[in-house]
Amino acid sequence: MALGFGLLGPVTLCVDGVPAALPSGRPQLLLAALLLSRNRRVPADRLRAGLWAAPPPSAQVNLRTYVNRLRVALGPYRDRLTWVNSGYLLVVEPAELDVDRFESDVQDALDAGRQGDPGRSADLLAAGLRRWSGEAAEGLPRHGALGRRLDALDESRWAAVERYAVACTAAGRFRGAATILRSLLAEHPARGSAWEALVRVLIRAGEQPEAWAALAAAEAATAADADGSAGRRLRDLADELRGAASGPVAGPPPVHGGTSERDAPCTLPPPVVLVGRERVLADLEAEVVRANMILLHGPAGVGKSALAVALAARLAPACPGGRLYLDLCGSSPGLSPMTVEEAIGGLLRALGADRTGGTPGAEAAELRVRVGGRRVLVVLDNVVDAGQVRRLLAVLVDATVIVTSRMTLPTLDIVTLPVGELGPDDSVALLARHAGPGRIAASRPEAEVLATLCGHLPLALRIVGARLAGRPDWTVPAMIARLSDEQYRLDELRCDDLAVRASLAVSGDVLVERPGGADAMEVFDRWGAVRSPTLGLDLARALTGTTEREARAALDRLADAGLVEACGPDRYRLHDLVRIYAMERARRDPAIRAATVHTARCYFLDTARRARDLIRPATDRLSDGFVEESATVTLSDQRDALRWFEQERENLIAAARTSAGEGTAEADLFVVRLCAELYPFLPMRGHYRALREVAEGALGCARRLGSRRDEATSLTYFAVAQSRLGETDQAVGSLRMALALHEAGGEGRAVAVTLDHLGVLQAAAGRLDEAEAAFLRALDMHRRRDDRQRLGVTLNNLADVLLQLDRTEAALVHLQESLRLRRELRDELGLGITMLTIGQAHARGGRCQQAYEWLGTALTTVRATGNREAEWRVLTVRADVHRAAGRAAAARDDLHLALALSEQIGDANGAREVRSVLAGLSAQA
Repeated sequence: MALGFGLLGPVTLCVDGVPAALPSGRPQLLLAALLLSRNRRVPADRLRAGLWAAPPPSAQVNLRTYVNRLRVALGPYRDRLTWVNSGYLLVVEPAELDVDRFESDVQDALDAGRQGDPGRSADLLAAGLRRWSGEAAEGLPRHGALGRRLDALDESRWAAVERYAVACTAAGRFRGAATILRSLLAEHPARGSAWEALVRVLIRAGEQPEAWAALAAAEAATAADADGSAGRRLRDLADELRGAASGPVAGPPPVHGGTSERDAPCTLPPPVVLVGRERVLADLEAEVVRANMILLHGPAGVGKSALAVALAARLAPACPGGRLYLDLCGSSPGLSPMTVEEAIGGLLRALGADRTGGTPGAEAAELRVRVGGRRVLVVLDNVVDAGQVRRLLAVLVDATVIVTSRMTLPTLDIVTLPVGELGPDDSVALLARHAGPGRIAASRPEAEVLATLCGHLPLALRIVGARLAGRPDWTVPAMIARLSDEQYRLDELRCDDLAVRASLAVSGDVLVERPGGADAMEVFDRWGAVRSPTLGLDLARALTGTTEREARAALDRLADAGLVEACGPDRYRLHDLVRIYAMERARRDPAIRAATVHTARCYFLDTARRARDLIRPATDRLSDGFVEESATVTLSDQRDALRWFEQERENLIAAARTSAGEGTAEADLFVVRLCAELYPFLPMRGHYRALREVAEGALGCARRLGSRRDEATSLTYFAVAQSRLGETDQAVGSLRMALALHEAGGEGRAVAVTLDHLGVLQAAAGRLDEAEAAFLRALDMHRRRDDRQRLGVTLNNLADVLLQLDRTEAALVHLQESLRLRRELRDELGLGITMLTIGQAHARGGRCQQAYEWLGTALTTVRATGNREAEWRVLTVRADVHRAAGRAAAARDDLHLALALSEQIGDANGAREVRSVLAGLSAQA
């Protein structure tokens, strides 16, 4: 399947199996509208009415922009979205849209019901309902006909829920039917048809008291029914219920062991009021209906136990045979994990068994008999590993079982569901619950900061809330100040017997006792020393000197233990508080930490040099000590280089940031050298803010080192970032400072390079004579040094200025020389730019056909090199050629795509330039 579209929840798009980054807001709403009318033309005016309650004057232009953004997101399948007869059409293949798969499941379920197979009908409907993850196009506004169509799609979900309940009832699955109907009514309490279905299920199940209670709740919820039809139907149900009460009813199964369900044991802890878990609870309840055993897994402090107890409380009415809770002590500091025999004994005691020293096998058999047929619920909390509960689950096969563990326990044959941290709003709500709502409401912005410092982890939020509640004199800003210093944050995150550090330590201690666990924790500790945001196989291998297989095994063990979380294939990320814990562990041995950091710097810088040389070779590097003895990563071509840079980009920038703050000579030298290697990758991919941050850090490091050469080079890169972020005057000032430093140091080649950059800025500012003078001076210096690579750059830049001065033929002479040099040097990056400028020259000379040919070749070349900045420039120039040729629609399409690209890479000047051209084109129309 080439594309995958999602409407049953947040709007999503997958391209060749990879989730695509969709622009937020109205572009997603546009995609929803196109998907609802898939394979049919949707008039543009209808789309505008769906995107805006009152379309603004710019709606038509904005619509084109959103269309082009969607085309960018579609990647190689952008031709699926086309303009047809004043409207747009999106081609969607069979099974690419989750709505189609859902509707197919419902139709198959209806067929199964007609064939007399309610069980299969229920299973098919359950499969269809699992495709939903929220409201249709969740989070997006609803206007006009589009809003009504999304409402209708939601209604199809709830209709399927009611059909599922009917099928479950017909198949004798009364508990499943009741549970999912209650979930529906929790969201739509006034839905009369769902209340009717619930009462009928309870009547069929022989649960007359619960049926009467549901009937009373239904009457209260539907009291506002306009035509009174709901009341009439409920009265009919009351008559039916009275008849059922007077006649024979199938009672509940017999209870083994002589205990009635009325006095069934309950050892569940009192449930806490959860915040931000309402939808999760409803989903879990529906999942338990489908599969009677589930595992909740997640990292320390995420609230698995509280969620399990709350879920058990919701399931309690459907489990009258007993509600049992057992802490298996798999994550309790200072306690040994419970054995299987101890667990079985504990459950038998809870069920009232008189244990007289029977064999483990006999006790397991007795537990199976006592649980069988009684509808018992068991919570097995804090399981350490699969071996601790595998035999126990086999004994509890007839019970409803909720397991919690920090481990993923993939070998257990039960449904596993991850539990993550809370969202920002829910985190603040949890703080308010423990600290006091008035106190938090009075400091909402500060509370959001405090929740972030807690990593949105329920345990940390509970601790901070409790500390604030216990100290009325403490303010929220004061608590923020306590947590702001990472070195002491975990010291602050403790209260009474609760402590984030101790909770995390248990995970590490348990893992070390497992086979291969010590190696996994070594990777964890070295990661803490390096402090990189993500960790992949290559960096893990570099830090530990292990093979790819060994590194992957260690990372997998860390993930299974809940210490790291996957963020891509073979790539992992640390929760913020876990990262601080890892940093603490790394500080235990300063010598190992220093060696690890140096190893990471060698990996980053040595690989960056080789990657940069594949993009555009550097010719004047100075030697330093950042060299890998044996290269960790093999790079064969430019594509490999760009892939590595993008993969490690976040880590490279973080390494520069942390090293710039270290203040040692080695760290300063590393930042200066890394900044040089990240150019031209960062600007060609539009990462201007990252370039600015790294260059600014390198500037400070160079000044501490007392290196004027490195200071001037850092100023040059800083100026490039400033110019692309719209700070043109500041960029010119930075370049003039760099030029003065290079001239004072007698750095001839660096002077020429700086003149190139200065000429580009002067040309952009309209000072063409000054720009020409700068380029001519640089050109002379390059020729004298026989610097053919830089000569090709300057010739192209000079030609661009000559074109603006209407000296087209002179420009073409320089461009032909630049083209020849770049072909000889196999400088693909520069070749695409020269082809672009040649296309511009032909366009200015009125030779449209030649311009189209050169620009088409340039577009292919820059896309092959991944130069996004050059790509949007080619599109802008080609749009101008389209306009001159009278092809206004084609010009607009190119400009909208150029705008989407420039905005995507954060090029403020470029986006402003494209908008200006678009506005002029619209004015002409």
